[in-house]
Amino acid sequence: MKSIGIIGHGNIGSAIYDSVKDSHKVFLYDPLKKQGSSDPYETDFDEFAKKSEVIIVCVKPDKVAETLKKIREPKIILSVAAGISIATLRENSPALSKVVRLMPNLPMTVSQGVIGYIGDTEAYQIVKSVFTPMGYLQELGSEDALNAITGLSGSGPAFVFSFIQALAEGGVKSGLGYADALRISIQTVKGSVSLMEKELEKNPDLHPYTLRNKATSPGGTTIFGLDALEKGKFTFSVIDAVFSAFERAKELGKK
Repeated sequence: MKSIGIIGHGNIGSAIYDSVKDSHKVFLYDPLKKQGSSDPYETDFDEFAKKSEVIIVCVKPDKVAETLKKIREPKIILSVAAGISIATLRENSPALSKVVRLMPNLPMTVSQGVIGYIGDTEAYQIVKSVFTPMGYLQELGSEDALNAITGLSGSGPAFVFSFIQALAEGGVKSGLGYADALRISIQTVKGSVSLMEKELEKNPDLHPYTLRNKATSPGGTTIFGLDALEKGKFTFSVIDAVFSAFERAKELGKK
């Protein structure tokens, strides 16, 4: 079991720390230490880096290069910074370091995340050891695929939250109170996902529209609602949102 150092204690850094603190020896460093936090921060970066065999970089993308340059010895370096390429990680890390680029998403904070990764295969075992408890891991074959993961699962929760809010507002427009409409919208999404997962266990080739058709009767309410969605270019808009986020991830990697 290797000692782990986490740089940055925002949403993702906090989730990683909370997940591994009971199973690994963990050190935490954040130049923007939160006042009043009970978590044990290291105050000396050099000492922090020396004690950490694995360093997980959770700082903002524009701070990654300067952070890596402070590390003086070869390490296993895992970066969750969006758009920062493996080449950039290697260029700014000590020689002989092993680097892996990862893209987790916000639901990892409740152990339901998606974590895509690519880099030096020698470090994959530690990636699995650290991140498996946080959700679904996907080994990728290219950095372009990681950018696609960024657009789909990295940005996807924001799209889902927007959809849930829109469902709730539709309920309000139809006469429900907002609190009830929101709870019903959340449960509708949760129930639909659970049903699809169960059905996929029976039939891995199941198409989502098969289930959609089960909820759609001729001349009924659902087909009228689906018609309204497509008049608003719902499918196109979702596809375009994912692709736009993917394109932005590629742009960030070129900076």
